[in-house]
Amino acid sequence: MTLPIAKIEALALSASFDDLYDSPEDVPSWLRLPAASHHVLPRRGQYATIVKVHAEDGTVGIGECYGLPAPEVTATVVSSVLAPLLLGQDALAGTAVWERLFQGQAAGGHNRGFYLEAIAGIDLALWDLRGKLAGQPVHRLLGGPIRDRIDCYASPVALHADPEASAEHARQYVETGFRALKVKIGRGARTDRAHLTAVREEVGEDVEILTDVNCAYDLDEATRVGAVLRDLGISWFEEPLQVDDLVNLAELRRRTGLTIVNGETHFTRFDLRDSLVAGAIDVFMPNVARCGGITEAMRIAALASAFHVDIAPHGVGSGISLAAALQLCAAVPNLRTYEYNRLPNPIRERILVNPPEFRDGALTVPQGPGLGIELDDAVVDHYTIARF
Repeated sequence: MTLPIAKIEALALSASFDDLYDSPEDVPSWLRLPAASHHVLPRRGQYATIVKVHAEDGTVGIGECYGLPAPEVTATVVSSVLAPLLLGQDALAGTAVWERLFQGQAAGGHNRGFYLEAIAGIDLALWDLRGKLAGQPVHRLLGGPIRDRIDCYASPVALHADPEASAEHARQYVETGFRALKVKIGRGARTDRAHLTAVREEVGEDVEILTDVNCAYDLDEATRVGAVLRDLGISWFEEPLQVDDLVNLAELRRRTGLTIVNGETHFTRFDLRDSLVAGAIDVFMPNVARCGGITEAMRIAALASAFHVDIAPHGVGSGISLAAALQLCAAVPNLRTYEYNRLPNPIRERILVNPPEFRDGALTVPQGPGLGIELDDAVVDHYTIARF
């Protein structure tokens, strides 16, 4: 049995921060600059590209491409580059389709970045479609579930000006049921210590604290900050250096003994391979809306497991990629945790009729067919800025 793909749609969604507040002046600086890496390109809002794959029998699969910094980019790649390679292909042959798309531009060097994010949207939609046809959630098609609730952490405590503001932000997360949270750092050992100490004193010793540097440091400064983390009993050290600086990441791992975390801006198992061979990583963070979708994320997880490395999926995106990540997490043996991003985001919070339940530090895996979600079409229409 084959089921040809009949049509592809791509919708660019945008939720401006200006629209979430009474005036642009009311948007807090920590929201526009939540991490060290945003000083070059401040955040203006939340974005996503929705992909709809229509099969000839009328079944429609829903997926998502990573939307930052402009969702029109991945939507254009889907409609202009990928759609001609997809029409008429077998929607049931997911791996074959993935390889066709990847090889379509591999010789031209376009096998990462926006191109892989566009492939991810197609791949997620095809998994959703196949799950709907089978009447099963995607995690069943992947061989799960290993677990039906996914431990997660709140992200982020952003770059607040004062340690007291960081502590208050962290306290709010704990009050809503989180047992772990991630703090953005990257302003030098002294400032990082002040904010992390304030957070630790506020939330106590029973709440796990993770840190994210967003590539702000060189090896020497990261080594100094690593000593701060050890003093405070914090082990998670995410993107302390540039993500491709594998030699120095391996050296930092040796110097500090901390858990070196990387991968949200990597795309494929080939990127992970280089980190594993270099001994530069303890936890890899694929984003299913960036790394080529669930198909490639499963390969990433399998390769990581061969080196006793865990995955901890990156959690920035809409409610669609949230559901897709939970399906992956349910089926992967070497799961460490999941990043549940809590920055204001109506595309994540309002786009689904049936959002996943969060309770007692964990998210419940959707059990419906496919990704297990239903879109609120009125909300989608409200935030759609372009259709392809």
